[in-house]
Amino acid sequence: MKMTLISAAFAAFVVAPSVTFAAEQTVKLSVPGMSCASCPYMVKDAISMVDGIKSVEATMDDRSATVVYEDTVTNVAEIQDATESIGYPSTIIPPQGS
Repeated sequence: MKMTLISAAFAAFVVAPSVTFAAEQTVKLSVPGMSCASCPYMVKDAISMVDGIKSVEATMDDRSATVVYEDTVTNVAEIQDATESIGYPSTIIPPQGS
């Protein structure tokens, strides 16, 4: 019985590092092609269609989109592909202080 518990504990220790935990990430994108009041809505809708997106805020104020996403489901390149697919290429805005 003791050996079984030790074996189970060892197996859990070996397997645990390979388990991936989802992490929420936030990225801010510059979307300079937004030029009208409906553009942020179209950008938001396109990004929202990507699996793993938690929230999107697109604004004309600084022509940007702030996206919260699960990094185990999607990535920034896929998000940028979504904006480009509707005619709005985007680039990453580095976080303040970077």
